[in-house]
Amino acid sequence: MYTRDSGRVQDKLINRLERQEKKRAFQQGRFFRFKLPEIHNKLRQTLLEEKIIESDNAAAVSDSLLKGLKMALNSSEFDFRYFVSPIRNLVPHPNPYSLYMTQYLMEVLINDPDVIEIYGTDEEIYHAVDRVISQSRSQFEKVESEIIVQLAQNQSLTPGSAEYKIALDQALREKLGEPHK
Repeated sequence: MYTRDSGRVQDKLINRLERQEKKRAFQQGRFFRFKLPEIHNKLRQTLLEEKIIESDNAAAVSDSLLKGLKMALNSSEFDFRYFVSPIRNLVPHPNPYSLYMTQYLMEVLINDPDVIEIYGTDEEIYHAVDRVISQSRSQFEKVESEIIVQLAQNQSLTPGSAEYKIALDQALREKLGEPHK
């Protein structure tokens, strides 16, 4: 007797991988929303101090960087992937927001009239941007893990439940302030 493989195993595997990717994207987006002002300030400072960006008007560059960060945060998944597609293979296992900001620097900010020049290779720029985002992410994860430990002590909350997610969000807002929209 011939059995037909309906592909259920493959479908389940693909669905599981898609759920994991969406969960990771949601967590990264949440981190980015809470830490946007900090990332903006550190990124501006790093790019100007390390002389990656040369400019006479640091305030205008700062505004342009903030605009790029907001574009990264608010763009659709398709627009995000399309924007980073020219450099998606720049480094193995890249941080998507670092890729976006690297591409933003090389494609958009370089044409800004307040920017005299952008120095460094694509990879050097990526590593400078990623260093800033990674430091902020590690600080966020530390705060988040402390909150999760506190929530674990509350017996009435079940991890994964709606009440747990609400309590986690409220605790993050108390510790870090309101997320950027």
